[in-house]
Amino acid sequence: MAEGKLVVKASTSIVISNSEDRVAAATLQQEIQDRVGIRLAIEVAGSAPAIPGHISLARLSDRGLREYLESQGVQPNDLESKDFAKQGYVMIAGKSGVIVAGTTGQGVFYGTQTLRQLLHQEGKSLAIPALMIRDWPSMELRGVSDDISRGPIPTLDYLKFQIRTLAEYKVNLLGLNMENVFDFQSQPIVPPEGTRGDVPALTPGEVRELVAYAGKYFITLLPEQQAFGHLHQFLKYEIYSDIAETPHGHVLTPSNSKSYELIRRVYEEVVPLFPGPFFHVGADETVELGQGQTKSLVDKEGLGQVYLEHLQQLFEIMRPYHKRLLFWGDIALKYPELLSKLPKDMIAVPWEYNAQPSYENIITPYTNTGLRVIIAPGVSNWGAIWPDFDVAFHNIRDFVRDGQKHQALGLLNTIWHDDGETLTDMTWPGLVFGAAAGWQPGTSDIDIFKESYDWAFYRMNGSPEESEKAGSDSIFRDVIENLDRSHTLLAALKVDKASNERFWSDPFTSGGSTAAAKALPATHDLRLSAEHAIESLGRERRAVQLHRETLDDLRFAAWRLDALGMKIQFTSEINHYYWDAYQNQSDPVRVQQDLDEIIDINGRLESLRDAVTQLKTSYEQAWARENHPYWLENVLVRYDHLASECQAKIVAVQDAERAYDATKVLPAPEQLGFFLKP
Repeated sequence: MAEGKLVVKASTSIVISNSEDRVAAATLQQEIQDRVGIRLAIEVAGSAPAIPGHISLARLSDRGLREYLESQGVQPNDLESKDFAKQGYVMIAGKSGVIVAGTTGQGVFYGTQTLRQLLHQEGKSLAIPALMIRDWPSMELRGVSDDISRGPIPTLDYLKFQIRTLAEYKVNLLGLNMENVFDFQSQPIVPPEGTRGDVPALTPGEVRELVAYAGKYFITLLPEQQAFGHLHQFLKYEIYSDIAETPHGHVLTPSNSKSYELIRRVYEEVVPLFPGPFFHVGADETVELGQGQTKSLVDKEGLGQVYLEHLQQLFEIMRPYHKRLLFWGDIALKYPELLSKLPKDMIAVPWEYNAQPSYENIITPYTNTGLRVIIAPGVSNWGAIWPDFDVAFHNIRDFVRDGQKHQALGLLNTIWHDDGETLTDMTWPGLVFGAAAGWQPGTSDIDIFKESYDWAFYRMNGSPEESEKAGSDSIFRDVIENLDRSHTLLAALKVDKASNERFWSDPFTSGGSTAAAKALPATHDLRLSAEHAIESLGRERRAVQLHRETLDDLRFAAWRLDALGMKIQFTSEINHYYWDAYQNQSDPVRVQQDLDEIIDINGRLESLRDAVTQLKTSYEQAWARENHPYWLENVLVRYDHLASECQAKIVAVQDAERAYDATKVLPAPEQLGFFLKP
């Protein structure tokens, strides 16, 4: 067994025996350089074990290494199981050096990522404690599915950042939900057009570049090209009117052979670019099916039969490509008696994003008929100012637990951008937790994950063990919990959570005023939590040693939550001051004081307008870090509209003030949109 520890010095080398391990070595080299400024040499050696005092990344095919591991207590059977062989690794560290070894380059890469997290500060250097680890994943596939088709289209650079970062946490599958964002040559009307020469759609050249890049990090790209529902970006055009189930809708009709001609042409362009073994055909939320062109067919054969026959047609179209087809499991689940008709090579992807005690009822209908599944929880970011991680963590934990129980191939943790404005860098806590849950067996511990997150993602506060000894706070655990509190505080009042829709709503309507009044009791604590997060993020930024670029999205979310609370509070206060002025019109001094509270240079309406315009600038910067300029204006117009509403209300109150100066009469509060009578 290893003894002591290895202190990393400038003379320490990273030794590899296989060129495929160079990327793994480079991630370790960069980590050490970023943290202590030492750039270790990467050396190639013909065999292992490691040169004493160095870090060796090796293959278990080396006989000498196997003998050394056996001498250290690692049994041969420990290294030969099927689960270990594909992605597992063994690590031995001590004062004589460090060995990370695997049967495959993927195993070596994953062991290296673990080693990165084990490096702890020792003076001006880093040390690796004495240890022995034998580790392998509980789920073969640990994936993320990113919706890039409803607004934000990530740049090539950001996609590469996603790949690198996901790989750090042993994610090995990245799904891209594309719909219309591929640069189709056969469908030139469909791809989005950029501005100022920018081409937002993924080109074949970019796909090839991404596939090659992801391969270096042992990530397989999973294309999801919808072939049933979610096709409005095609079907909104008249040239596709004959294959739309309902006019300009979302669902491709299976009753017209031209639908399958379209699918073939689209797949001929997309499928060959992705050499991985899987292809996702989507086929979820086909709500319109049977309401248009297929009504008579559905009336005759039944909705389930028509739906599943379409899946079988897709299987036949894809047969020449030799891919395993994934399909979302929400619709087929309604017809369990028909599932046996599906080809057994197809993989169902049951999805559910709410927290609930069990998910077996949406898994076992597939597994009972011999179909394999990949389960799909979510990070609960859609439509939200900040993801609801309280829901997401429980959803991911228990869904993965049940997936493992029923031998799911893996998980596909989902990011959605339903309203076109959510930012991906906010989702990392949920993505990293999903990666951890998919790797380890059984039920993952949410509290342990939160305690570890500062170190695992940001390299803050030393290793978890050091933090525990020192009693140091978990800064980012607290930041995440403070931001999450916005949802729980509002949910406790049985009102909508901290949603984008709530942020954009006009508070100066009868309905908007009522909603603001209902949410008002939560806003003091909501704003305090958001402001504590803002302060923490500002104070601790320089201490962050990894992934510092993601902090701006967290800070933006905190400021926006604070502005939401401010908007709700100020709506109440503006109403109060105007009603007070209206009810005391005989007292000019009181009227003036009340109106000044609303529209003076430091009045509440000005503060609301200023908060919105500042957020707009921050949002533009955040968007540019992740996405193409395409679609941005569709979000910025929302900021402009809300700021204009505030400005229009300022003008209306100024007009009321001038009218009062002339007539000593104020317009009725309701006339100005002030419906909350004290």
